[in-house]
Amino acid sequence: MHIKEGHTIKLIGTERVVIVQGRAGADLTKIVAFNAVAEWLWNTFSGRDFSEDDVAELLAQQYSLPPEQALADTRTWLEQLQNAKLLEP
Repeated sequence: MHIKEGHTIKLIGTERVVIVQGRAGADLTKIVAFNAVAEWLWNTFSGRDFSEDDVAELLAQQYSLPPEQALADTRTWLEQLQNAKLLEP
């Protein structure tokens, strides 16, 4: 999978966000806010293919997480990106 091209994190006030433009007349524009870890993951994996395991391994190493916690956190991050239509297979 990979992060959909054409989206970048922008600083608006004190928040780091990605703006996902909706289709005219069908969907509303979405603003996705990122905490520091989500932004770090975005920057790390933007522009390349990666797997769920790649993200979980990186989280486990960086934050000394048990593998189960790293995988749960990874799934949450990926689910949020998928719901915002920011991931492609």
